[in-house]
Amino acid sequence: MTVFRLVAILLFSAVACGQEGSTPDLGRFHTPKPKLPVVDHNACPGNGQTVQSVEVSQDDDVYGSWEGKGASIGTLKAGEKVTVVGGVNVVREPDSAIIKYIGPNEATSPLKVGDIALSYGVEADANVVFWAKGTWFAEWIEAVAEKGRCGFTSGFGQGGCSIDIIKNGKSEWWVQVKTSKGVTGWVLAEKYDGDKRWSGNFSHLCQYGED
Repeated sequence: MTVFRLVAILLFSAVACGQEGSTPDLGRFHTPKPKLPVVDHNACPGNGQTVQSVEVSQDDDVYGSWEGKGASIGTLKAGEKVTVVGGVNVVREPDSAIIKYIGPNEATSPLKVGDIALSYGVEADANVVFWAKGTWFAEWIEAVAEKGRCGFTSGFGQGGCSIDIIKNGKSEWWVQVKTSKGVTGWVLAEKYDGDKRWSGNFSHLCQYGED
C-alpha cells in the first residue's frame, strides 16, 4: 500500500466575493503554497451524495452560503429532519504536521521523514489532504496522529501512523441542507480555532474509520 498518494483531481475552488482563492496545480510537484482561505468542496458528504432524514438535535440557523454572512434565511428546529446534500471545508489557517514515515513506493518523492506538512482538512472519502515542499498528497485519516496520539496500531512506521499533526489551525465545516419546506441553505457543523473546537448538529454525520 502506498502511504502518500498524490492528489490528481481538482479539490479546491476559488473563494467568492472578490477574494482570490487557492488554485494549486494538483498532481504535480513544485506547486506554490496555497493562498488562504482554502475551500474544499469535497468535504463530507461529498458532491453528488445525499444523506436522508438527518434529525436536528437543537435549533440552528440556515444561511444562504457557507460564508455565513448576513441574516439567516431560515431556522432548523430540534426534532426536525432534513436532507444533507453537500459539504465544504473552509481552512483559514492549516494544521501543521510532521512526516513520520515515507513508504518504499515513494522513493522519488521530494518529501522526507521530519518534513513539516500543512493539513487542509478531511475529505468525504476519509482522506486528509496535505501540502509540503510544493507537493500535494493525501493520507488515510486512520494513519494520521494528533499530537502523538495514533489510533492505528499496525502497517506503518513506529506507532502505526505516518504523519502527526502537531499544531491545530483554524477551519470550518459547513453542510448544505434541504428542509421539508423546500428551503436549501448552509449550516455550520464544526469550527476549529487552535485547540478549541465547536460542534453543531451535524458533527456526527461522518463517522470516519468505520467499515
